[in-house]
Amino acid sequence: MTEVVSGTTEELEVTVGRIESKAEPLVAAEIDGRITHIDAEIGDVVVAGDRLAQIDPEDYRLSHQSAQADVDRLTAMIKQQQRLVNRYLQLREDEFFAENTLDAASSELDVLKKQKSSAISRLNQAKRNLSRANVTAPLTGEISDRLVNLGDYVKRGNPLFRISTDEYLRIVLPYPEKLADRLKTGLTVRLESATAMGTRVERKVTEIRPTIGDFSHAVDIIIDMPNPGNWRAGGTINGELVMNVIENAVLIPETSVVLRPAGHVVYVLNETLDSVEERPVETGVLTRELLEIRSGLQAGEKVAVDGAGFLTSGAVVSVQQR
Repeated sequence: MTEVVSGTTEELEVTVGRIESKAEPLVAAEIDGRITHIDAEIGDVVVAGDRLAQIDPEDYRLSHQSAQADVDRLTAMIKQQQRLVNRYLQLREDEFFAENTLDAASSELDVLKKQKSSAISRLNQAKRNLSRANVTAPLTGEISDRLVNLGDYVKRGNPLFRISTDEYLRIVLPYPEKLADRLKTGLTVRLESATAMGTRVERKVTEIRPTIGDFSHAVDIIIDMPNPGNWRAGGTINGELVMNVIENAVLIPETSVVLRPAGHVVYVLNETLDSVEERPVETGVLTRELLEIRSGLQAGEKVAVDGAGFLTSGAVVSVQQR
């Protein structure tokens, strides 16, 4: 026999989900060209700024040299033209030449300055393209995929590498579509990774995907969180979602409840402590240890546990307290 207790219980929904990297960017080529070096392989840990590969830089080096030469040439021409304008200004004060000669020289100087400004823009673009020949890691992480081989010709935008970081994780937990109306952000969820069994963390639901999966017919809830330890993206995760907290619940062991043709019943010890009474009950939430009874029992009563399925109403019993 055991005593019916009153306490707080939780309505839980348990599922198995997956761990994703919160940041898993694709590193793409920013210029066209042939791959001449590959410096990173799948599984390599890289630091932001590390070179992953190199695109043939020769054409871009020549473009940079040409742009630099244009800037240098125009700089020299501007200096020469500026001296000429200054000379004409001095002569104008002495009234030794026509005004339109100065105007023409000044206009030519303005044209040269604008040409230099355009040449500087081309030089800056050439510098950027030359630097882009070195494909670098945008963040610290691990190479999860290499999508290019040595000698491949790539175009701007072609994906080359995928980098995964476990610093920030996204937990995705699928739940049956019948729960869709009850799922909401802010619900508490307890998580345990298969790679770190025994370590449980508690977080809040961050997001709920608005659509139901085409094949799974499940609703995904999402928890964004920093990595609490050695959890790894791609692994499985056990999720325990707290749907409801029930205060002052009537609780008994699950084995005390017997399913009869008329429904669920329990066997309650009578006041004389020598026989039991069969009583129908309405069951509620089942936790790991106890079952909620929504009607039919009160706290403080005693019910049969072991062997309850063999009892009938009025059966004589010998009490062994649990």
